[in-house]
Amino acid sequence: MRNCVVNYILEKAKRDKNIMLLTWDLWYWVTDNFEKELPEQFINVWIAEQNMISIAAWLALTWKKVFCYSIIPFLTMRCYEQIRIDVCAQNLDVNLVWVAGWFAYWTLWNTHYGIEDINVMKWLPNMKILAPADKIEAEAGMKYLFENQWPFFVRLNRWWEPIFHENWLPKGTIISEWVIVKTWNDACLISTWNILWNVIKASEILENKGISTEVISVPSIKPIDDDFILNHIKWKKWVFTIEEHTVIWGLWDSIATIIAENWIQTKFKKLWIPDIFPEIVWNQDYMRWHVWIDWDGIANTVLHTLQN
Repeated sequence: MRNCVVNYILEKAKRDKNIMLLTWDLWYWVTDNFEKELPEQFINVWIAEQNMISIAAWLALTWKKVFCYSIIPFLTMRCYEQIRIDVCAQNLDVNLVWVAGWFAYWTLWNTHYGIEDINVMKWLPNMKILAPADKIEAEAGMKYLFENQWPFFVRLNRWWEPIFHENWLPKGTIISEWVIVKTWNDACLISTWNILWNVIKASEILENKGISTEVISVPSIKPIDDDFILNHIKWKKWVFTIEEHTVIWGLWDSIATIIAENWIQTKFKKLWIPDIFPEIVWNQDYMRWHVWIDWDGIANTVLHTLQN
């Protein structure tokens, strides 16, 4: 997914010299091609992430479209004041492309985990948030991003992920809408980012147990399509949100708010990462299992909830 996004930016930048890519001390193959082909449009600020955001803001004030590429914790918490004041307060065309959610850099523990990134970005006025599940959603997200000049936060996965959508999104879909992966009746499973794979597998497990579920992917968390939500969950008996993010202000609160404000008569449950820093270090699949957001954990939680 990250290769797809960086290559998309590169192809656009070849035709537009006002597109810039900034990074900090990340010398590896994801950005190598961009630097080699367009050295005048590439800046490595070294270990100075806060400076990178301020430089990006200055470039945007000179009518550049700027992308900052890094690992989630170093561009969220470390640079938060610069993002808030330099970028969002001026509503500049600065796009923050961040790699890896909570478990993707599992060997490096909490210094590299991103468990609260959506939370801290949602608070910022003008900031838009994209969290694609696969390269197809990522490409649609980049198209939407290039059509606008707002600040964007794009959350990408570090590793390979399967393609959930055959070759394209449904005709007419824009990234601020949701993407229906599977439609059934008993419950609605809503997820964002690449946890979608686990949700689809959980849906298959539940189907084998006689429970039909609708699976919806949310590639855009902010803005979010209220009308789409209402049309697809108002007749469901149960709505579940699943996300690889802390329980505080991720995807689930947007869904819960719309349910409450529109008096939707449905039952609601969220599956998430507990409000703790983990004390163990293991791979992404194990860590998801540990907090019950792997496919077995999701299926068992849904099954237990519906039966009780």
